[in-house]
Amino acid sequence: MDTYDLTIIGGGSAGLVLAVAGATLGKKTALVEKHRIGGDCLWTGCVPSKALLKAAKVANYIQNAEKYGVVAPSPAPDWQRVIGYVQSTQHAIEEEHDNPERFREMGVDVIFGNGHFESPNTFVVEDAESGETRTLKSKKFVISTGSRPLAPPIPGLESCGYLDSETVWELETLPNRMLVVGAGPIGVELGQAFHRLGADVTIAQRSGRILTKEDLDVSDQMLHYLRADGLTIRLNTNIRQVTQEQKGTKVTFSSSENGNVEQTFDKILIAAGRAPNVEGLELEQIGVRVGRRGIEVNNKLQTRVKNIYAAGDVIGHYLFTHVAAFQAQLLLRNIFFPFSKTINYAVVPWTTFCDPEVARCGMTEAEAREKYGAVDVFTLDQGDVDRAVAEGETQGFTKVIASRWNGKILGVHVVGANAGEVIHEYVLAMQMGIPLRKLSGMIHVYPTFSSSTWRVAGKWFSEGTLIQTLRRAIGVG
Repeated sequence: MDTYDLTIIGGGSAGLVLAVAGATLGKKTALVEKHRIGGDCLWTGCVPSKALLKAAKVANYIQNAEKYGVVAPSPAPDWQRVIGYVQSTQHAIEEEHDNPERFREMGVDVIFGNGHFESPNTFVVEDAESGETRTLKSKKFVISTGSRPLAPPIPGLESCGYLDSETVWELETLPNRMLVVGAGPIGVELGQAFHRLGADVTIAQRSGRILTKEDLDVSDQMLHYLRADGLTIRLNTNIRQVTQEQKGTKVTFSSSENGNVEQTFDKILIAAGRAPNVEGLELEQIGVRVGRRGIEVNNKLQTRVKNIYAAGDVIGHYLFTHVAAFQAQLLLRNIFFPFSKTINYAVVPWTTFCDPEVARCGMTEAEAREKYGAVDVFTLDQGDVDRAVAEGETQGFTKVIASRWNGKILGVHVVGANAGEVIHEYVLAMQMGIPLRKLSGMIHVYPTFSSSTWRVAGKWFSEGTLIQTLRRAIGVG
């Protein structure tokens, strides 16, 4: 039996942060991973999708080169080379950051294989490298096994060889006709990328709008942009039947507007939700509760079994790599140091990396009005940002929701080029309680995309409720 201070089940973002921390603090640490170090982010999520999106954006630039006064040939994307580029980025990150030997050199016992809990203090794993059955006894456990794509119950879907965010990277050729089921971040990102690389893409969404977790103005504008880009997007649409035929996969759509419509595709990509990876761990037998969304934890990320914690996608809160790392940092404190701390999700940013990008932090306008009643809303069109004009990237806008009197930032929504970078100044302001009037006093480099923050913040002095009230009181304006 091997004895450890900390054993981590799952080698994704949260697990790797904790493994490094445990080894650095001199704690005897084990990391158990059934497949590959790096998790969903490196192998099937963030990294390959962003590499694919970059390739798609380059293809789009070439197709629209004349806009910039550049006369260029229009070579067709080579799918094999595109996938080769995607894989090269994965392997570069694996070698530099997620190589198991790197962690072993730090002192982490990296074990590959499937396993299960035998008791709250022991985990049994079939070591894939040695072929041995190992029993790991540990003072503390962290479960960070992630999540996997979830397929909706569509008749005939299982027999058609559908793709999901894990298997799409195995495509040998680019499909001519692709159906994407789901218009959340994954569906929108991959749908636009495949379209720009040459596929005829249709996105089917059950609800009446895309990107349903975003502000309504954001959803509406992105729907317009994607349709203008050439994607077919079916809203309020259910898929009644999928039938595999010789000429392709026949899909029967049903909607209140068009009734039943049939269309044939070469491939179907499912992007309609995820499920936590808890099978085979035998958690219920040791008293760890698993709900519909994932492992149940308290606000210290602790399960009902006091020495077992969980983090990342497997607990179902904000399925983002950066949130998993944030949770791991909290666990580091709660496991190894006195005076535990509770998790605070008040300021959680995220970005959908379509083109233009969509970044958000805090409340939507509807959420803010529901909680606070009257609020101030300040918007700036991307066409008013000089850097965006210079680069021909004028699609988008910034929308900031703030309290009426002191300009406290309640929510920020940025649509545009580099939105995922621009959002961080707002994140810091919200985290530290910095109001808009102070942001407007900060010098911003010109011309930059982030100068939009200065422009929006300055609107508080001209459009804010407090300023308008004072002007009326003194008879100005």
